[in-house]
Amino acid sequence: MPELPEVEIARRQLSRWTAGDVVREVRVLDAAAIRHKRSTMPRDAHPDGVRALEAAVVGRAADEPMRLGKRLGWTFGEAPRGLQLHLGMTGQWVRRAPADEPPRFAKLGLVLDGRTLWFLDSRRFGCVVPSEDVPRELAEGLGPDAWLNPPNAEELGYLLRGRRPVKVTLLDQARLAGVGNIHAAEALWRSGISPERAGDDLTPAELARLAEELPAQLDEAIRTQDTDEFQYVTQGGENPFSVYGQHRCPRCEGDVAKLAQSGRTTWWCPSCQQ
Repeated sequence: MPELPEVEIARRQLSRWTAGDVVREVRVLDAAAIRHKRSTMPRDAHPDGVRALEAAVVGRAADEPMRLGKRLGWTFGEAPRGLQLHLGMTGQWVRRAPADEPPRFAKLGLVLDGRTLWFLDSRRFGCVVPSEDVPRELAEGLGPDAWLNPPNAEELGYLLRGRRPVKVTLLDQARLAGVGNIHAAEALWRSGISPERAGDDLTPAELARLAEELPAQLDEAIRTQDTDEFQYVTQGGENPFSVYGQHRCPRCEGDVAKLAQSGRTTWWCPSCQQ
């Protein structure tokens, strides 16, 4: 699924495109994209989704979207009520002129003065969820945000405690929110730490490097990929990463290797990350 940088970019896009404007109407092309809970399954469609969506947004001014970890929320002039916006694996928001035909893979649209914001999702894993308390549901079960509230070395050592491989623990959203498969691998590469190391085995110097490089990796990804028409690497977008999807390490020019960890593929450089 999209990681913290991709969700932050979506949040910024929606903020730029709305700026407090009122939602005039909604256009729903796939009612299963409105769900009664945060879910990747169309079968969890809201039983009265169109009406619930209209009640949450129509005639209301868009507030500043909010993000925590990989989660995105939006209230509309009646906080804390609003929407959870779940991007799934391939979901994204785009802006189009009102007279334009709906884009390919469009599921629903929010019509404002002079533009329509469309939610696109080729795989149907994403959704919007009408919510009575967006901030509470956004934070439920999550640890601190890895970019907004990055841990220092000591705090990171506590969060990574245990015998699990450090890469696997970094993906535990209850410990640290927002880090996903790609950015965990990239941060470990930047820190020179093997993804197979146990959290308990990291030295104070390694923890200090990781505490510095993890938010730096997230910050760089946000800064370099923030465009109005963001495209996922997995869908043909340009690969900006150092080891993910690469064959050669840009630091030592050694071969990049792949490793299976907890059902996910980890990309890493065995020479730089011994």
